[in-house]
Amino acid sequence: MGTLGCINDMLQRDKENRELRKRNRERMTDTYHRLLDTGKTTDLSQVTLEKMEDIRRKTLEKEKLDKAVYFKTMLYLALGMAFILLLVWLLV
Repeated sequence: MGTLGCINDMLQRDKENRELRKRNRERMTDTYHRLLDTGKTTDLSQVTLEKMEDIRRKTLEKEKLDKAVYFKTMLYLALGMAFILLLVWLLV
């Protein structure tokens, strides 16, 4: 392919990329507006105090469980790494 063909190919790709970027911006704008519209429908006046307390309690329980799972995962990972390092040290 000669220089002219390369230039034409680059120009065509640039044109396609410009169109793709334009469509992507439009999609992002649509998504942004859809998310804004979703937030407008939330009416907290319908939520009672008991429901709010229940939501808060469940959230705290979930966070506590998540922390426990994260700790166990890190513990198993650390023990596995220590075991591998011990094996490497013994083999060397």
